[in-house]
Amino acid sequence: MHPIQKHLFDTNFKDLAGSKIEGTIALSEELINLGILDFINGLKADAPAKETSSTPETAPSAAMPDPKELLKLVTIDKLQVRAQNGKIMVDIKAAL
Repeated sequence: MHPIQKHLFDTNFKDLAGSKIEGTIALSEELINLGILDFINGLKADAPAKETSSTPETAPSAAMPDPKELLKLVTIDKLQVRAQNGKIMVDIKAAL
């Protein structure tokens, strides 16, 4: 884990208190596909484990914070998803 990322996780993002972001993010097909793949893998992880599996699954890092807890720190004023010229665009305005 990158030292800055570790510091932010360890301090519960306290250094970013009062930060704001506003803008538009273009999501690439690759990023969307990665998100879908993560979602599907999460569904598979929730399924009962098969006893015939011979390879151990890697556990998520204990240092990673719970995304639900991180979202509690964010105030979202605007979040709009739209398609434009064949791309997925996300308009966001948020603060910590």
